[in-house]
Amino acid sequence: MSTTIGQILDNFFSPFSVERLWVMPETDNYTTIVRRWQPVIDAVNQAKANLAANCPLWKTSRMTSGSWKPGKTDPPATDPNAYSIWVSSPPGTDPDTCRDAFIVYAGSIAARAAARALGGVIPPLNTIPLPTVQTWELYTCSIGSFGISATVDSVDCAAKTAKMNIWMYNIMSKKSFGRFASHPVFAASGMEKQYMWWNWSESHAWGSGGAAGGGPGGPGRGTVDW
Repeated sequence: MSTTIGQILDNFFSPFSVERLWVMPETDNYTTIVRRWQPVIDAVNQAKANLAANCPLWKTSRMTSGSWKPGKTDPPATDPNAYSIWVSSPPGTDPDTCRDAFIVYAGSIAARAAARALGGVIPPLNTIPLPTVQTWELYTCSIGSFGISATVDSVDCAAKTAKMNIWMYNIMSKKSFGRFASHPVFAASGMEKQYMWWNWSESHAWGSGGAAGGGPGGPGRGTVDW
């Protein structure tokens, strides 16, 4: 089952909010989204460049630790062998953009509630499903600043090839929403921390026969439909 940002936000803003660990593997739709986000692509490429420049160090010190698992820690505790990068407030995660994305989402929820309420009076409304509107901006703004930690599952410095294990992480907390967290509409919200982790692997080759690589192409902006 894939994760939607609506599930995370609903738990975060619920009066009965609970701390939760969200681990999203390579097959998760949310992971597909973050891998197409340019700030993530840039951070992963930075890790790839460091690997290419320091391959012997990665082979001896940055192999993936089989015993490490993500957890509910603040600050996030990454694989101790990882090469880590922190990306602070990437473009498109400013408060106004995030506010507008959340307004669209909240409005779609209100429309669904109204349709359900009118279902007994106007039957057709009850037979037409109204999706929540979760835009690309809602997914990225709900992350904001994030970290990337990279290790290698395997590496061949002579052949200049490696299989990289990438983890991306963020903690959604009251602090994440800044001044908007104190808005009266959220007065009853629990806002317990949501520990968000995304994971995928990437094959990397460098040198004359390789390429720097990057994330999947074409983010397909606008509404994310699932």
